[in-house]
Amino acid sequence: MGGGTLALMAWATTAFGSDTIARTMGVTTFSLFRIMSSLETADEKRSVFSGYILENPALLKATAISIVSIVLATELGILQNVLEMVSLTGQQWLICICVALSLIVVEEIKKAMKVNTGESAAMTVPAAAAA
Repeated sequence: MGGGTLALMAWATTAFGSDTIARTMGVTTFSLFRIMSSLETADEKRSVFSGYILENPALLKATAISIVSIVLATELGILQNVLEMVSLTGQQWLICICVALSLIVVEEIKKAMKVNTGESAAMTVPAAAAA
């Protein structure tokens, strides 16, 4: 997540010619990475696409609040001033979202490999050994 954010910021500084845009895109991307991470780690064995997330209203509410906070931080004037951020264009938002979605791809491949190799996400201690 850190590497993806820093790479995006380095690229955005050159592509858009503004450190402020690059920083805003960096904060936005890292925040979106954290949302993707929370969705992926809600269940270490099942795919995020299996629909299990819909069974977790607390996670859905927290995710919605996080998304609203990210949008407000980049688009609401008073928060822009406090956080030293600027509004992003649609193209810039799309870039941030796509970079953050790369985490889903990586995590889904890791989950698929665990299922295919028979690895378990956590080892359990038998009750007799714990006593």
